[in-house]
Amino acid sequence: MTKKFVLALVSLMVLAAVAVGSASAGIYCINISAADAVFFGESGLNITSAVLNPTANVSKIAWYSPGTVPGTDAPAAVYDINGTEQNFYVSPTMFTGYTGAWYRYTAGHGLSTTSGELDPIQVAFYVYEPSLSLAIYNNVSGKDITNKKVVADDTVTFRVASNLYSLFARSNAASYTNATLNVTWQQFYTSGIDIKVKSPDGATLNALVNHTQATNSLSGVKPNNQLYYLINNALAVDAWEINISQYSPGLYEAYAQCNVNSMKDNLGSVTGKTVSATGTLDVDKDTISVTADKETVIRNNDFTISIEGKPKTVYYVWFTGTSTYTFGNGTGDILTADIPPQFMPNQDDVNFMNNLDNTAAVNLNYVYKGTTTQIRTDVATSTTVVNNPYAINVTTGTDGTAVVGIETHQNTKAATYTIRVQKPDAINQLYDTVKVKIEKGAVTVTASGDGSYYLGEEVVFSGTNTDSDYTYLFITGPNLNANGAKLDAPTTTATVSDQTNTFVRETVKTDNTWEYKLETAGLGIDAGTYTVYAVNTPKNKADLSGAKYDTVSIVVKKPFVTATVSASTVAKGDKLYIRGTAEGNPTPGVAVWILGKNYWNGEAATPAAPSMVTETVNDDGSFEYEFGSSDTVNLASGQYFVVVQHPMYNDRFDVFTWGVNPTYVVENVSGITGSNTNFIIWGNNKLQGSDAAEALITSINSADIDDTYTKLTFLIEEPWIRINAIGDHYVGDQFTIAGTTNLAVDDDIICEVTSSSFKPTQKTQSGEFSGQSSTVKVVEGETYNEWSMDVDASTFKPDEYIVNVESIETTATATTTFNVLTGQPTVTATATSTGAAPVTATATATQATPTSTAAPGFGALVALIGLGAVAALVLRKE
Repeated sequence: MTKKFVLALVSLMVLAAVAVGSASAGIYCINISAADAVFFGESGLNITSAVLNPTANVSKIAWYSPGTVPGTDAPAAVYDINGTEQNFYVSPTMFTGYTGAWYRYTAGHGLSTTSGELDPIQVAFYVYEPSLSLAIYNNVSGKDITNKKVVADDTVTFRVASNLYSLFARSNAASYTNATLNVTWQQFYTSGIDIKVKSPDGATLNALVNHTQATNSLSGVKPNNQLYYLINNALAVDAWEINISQYSPGLYEAYAQCNVNSMKDNLGSVTGKTVSATGTLDVDKDTISVTADKETVIRNNDFTISIEGKPKTVYYVWFTGTSTYTFGNGTGDILTADIPPQFMPNQDDVNFMNNLDNTAAVNLNYVYKGTTTQIRTDVATSTTVVNNPYAINVTTGTDGTAVVGIETHQNTKAATYTIRVQKPDAINQLYDTVKVKIEKGAVTVTASGDGSYYLGEEVVFSGTNTDSDYTYLFITGPNLNANGAKLDAPTTTATVSDQTNTFVRETVKTDNTWEYKLETAGLGIDAGTYTVYAVNTPKNKADLSGAKYDTVSIVVKKPFVTATVSASTVAKGDKLYIRGTAEGNPTPGVAVWILGKNYWNGEAATPAAPSMVTETVNDDGSFEYEFGSSDTVNLASGQYFVVVQHPMYNDRFDVFTWGVNPTYVVENVSGITGSNTNFIIWGNNKLQGSDAAEALITSINSADIDDTYTKLTFLIEEPWIRINAIGDHYVGDQFTIAGTTNLAVDDDIICEVTSSSFKPTQKTQSGEFSGQSSTVKVVEGETYNEWSMDVDASTFKPDEYIVNVESIETTATATTTFNVLTGQPTVTATATSTGAAPVTATATATQATPTSTAAPGFGALVALIGLGAVAALVLRKE
């Protein structure tokens, strides 16, 4: 919708705008007085009074170079003007390069007087090169709009920039009076600077119509300063306030020219001297437009509209068709549905208005940021309304634009809205509209992990919410309220619609995400399957029909604990590890009880103040308790009992120790604050070993205790190491020395093989030695743990060797011996008997030459004895 454009182009025949060909010369103040300004191209000037003195007949003028002293130094140029005084022409040829002051001149550089003295030198006139330019200005903003666009109703004026203002300030123009015509020269001389406007259809105009329909001439403009604005002032002749709405759209061209005293005729159309450059003005219809940065907006998000109209102009902006909406109930911070979007407060150049629409008066109540306000839609009423966020007036900037912010809320009605921008003109109603669709957002929810959790673990719920500032959470499940229960208090608080304190409310972040961490310890719920609801508004399960929500199912499992010992039998001084899993992320960890005859690890750990021993549980549910070497080394051999206790649902140990040295007892929680003593665990009359373990288990198994446990046993033995039989070997053999032990797996054992001949020797004796030493690990065996060392006898000397095996962690040792021989013997026997013929027997022994200092071992001696017996037998047969 645009205002009907008024075409009020000045009629070329009826009004004063006429088509102009070339400018005709006009006369203005041709009588030049001393020190007046004259300009290149002027002709017909009478300079008599400027150059002549009543007492002397001077016909010359002189020009002095800058820096010289007129009347003292010689002039740079002297012109004889004799005979031209009354019809003087300011010739550009004569005066180019010699502008400025010209002085009366005689040979004595001054004027002779009757007394023979010289008068002071006098300025005859000033000569200037004319300059002329024209600019178009907005008459309201004062900005230069030459070569730019304007719209209807803009008022413009012209600015003449010229040094010709001094021409129109000549002294004779105001003082000389023509008695015959009874007018002054200023009234008689009508010529001046002429402004020409060329319309889009080609006509050249010398007058324009202003907003009052008065005709303003653009001819004969007489500036009185260097920058002259044709603005409205006290003189009717200067009332050039030109209203563009009177003219048809198109491109207008404007220029100024001056032909006073035939100046232009003599100089020609030289741009910048007597004719200005041409400026343009693009006249357009008055329009208003409005656009939105989003066509569709998810409610609870903001958007903007951009207005484009006239600079520094007020426009009305409002939502149309909203007078029947429900604007809240005024109770608390929960808005009812069906409120429209709202203009943001505290925006520059934006003011709230009293009216919502140009319709009948309707009183509406709405809640705006928690305050109930009455709105009256009829602007004519006397009701004063503060901060009506549905109607504003906005002032555009100097560029004609304005950006307005609009906000939506979680209860903004999902609908398509029409935003109207209108110029406050009751007659023409120039306006534009834009439509924006407001849609409901969405809510999502997910649970961390695989959706299965042990009671005591943390569950992280997260998701998105594009519809509201808060996400409301509740839970349903076995034996909970059918319409939902508060997520963090499911057994005590049922959800009630619109009562926010019965929901878990989580703030939605600026990126539309939200997150809530739920600690399941102490919730009071049992194992089972539950459903968690995330809703955009505080509505329980029975009232979700108009809400945006999402659900996620979770499985809650009962926590438990499992454990194993690193070895069922432990050698004194060896470490024992109790490893296991405690599901449910117990904050205090697990309690580890080790009980035996006259032994409790709680007392051993801190004898001055015995107490139950706990171990931290890792994030993955695993734990490891180390029963160190210093703990086992002094234990008596025998059976020990282990109980690993889990705090379960309430995340606390309901069975615990308490006491004052030297007596400590095991107690269990009774009711909320009380406790019961079960048995003495340390001190006089304490329970021992299996009895203490059984009493502890019985206490944990109590019906009003939610803790759980697992039990284990292990044996403590004296440490021992055994070496398996080795047997004799030969130089070069590769064999394994092995054995068994009750030491723990991964314990280190030092195994040494040493030649028995390794002893102090004389200086003349060889000190050769052979053997091997290694540190080996204990490995798991079938019946007992095992150890072994591989031996390479290629460098061994024939000898008896001692094997010594020793535990690093304990005092266990073992020793044995074996022999290394020089080589394997080969025996050949031949017997021949023919009657009385003698019997011959041959024995052959092959043996490496022994080292000179090697003493034979027990095996070598046995071999030598055997060879001697064979030889004796042969001799006897012979």
